[in-house]
Amino acid sequence: MMVMLLALLAVGCRSTRQAATTTAPATVAAPAAPQRQLTVITFSAIVNGFSASGQMRVAEDSVLWVSVNKLVELGRAMATPDSVWVTTTFGDHSFAGSYDDLQRLTKRRITFDEMQAMAMADDAGEQISQLAASLGLNATVYVTGRRKVNKLAFPFKK
Repeated sequence: MMVMLLALLAVGCRSTRQAATTTAPATVAAPAAPQRQLTVITFSAIVNGFSASGQMRVAEDSVLWVSVNKLVELGRAMATPDSVWVTTTFGDHSFAGSYDDLQRLTKRRITFDEMQAMAMADDAGEQISQLAASLGLNATVYVTGRRKVNKLAFPFKK
């Protein structure tokens, strides 16, 4: 997601400077990506009478990804300790901001640590349903699977 955002910013910014010709720099090997264990959680949910399923990936203390589907992807979200990004596939609904911005929007304070703890809890479905209720949604969430994977892969490939 971050790479996609950076690519969009780079494409959107045109430079008025002339390209300079330089000699090719020495080849430098890219650092290896840190290996991190991910917890992959699959779920199904009914929100205000609409059912969907999805997948959540948690890299502990680092990032939480969520993808929601109903035949096609409906939306995705990514939360880091300092920022939250949410986008829907249909419509022009999106959000990118800090947890303070999210609090102003939802009228409820939530932190990354609380979201991570909620996702990793044994009763995650019940806790997420309670969070939805506090936001005025009638939701029931069922965790249908949970597994650990060692490969760090970006979960939202097109």
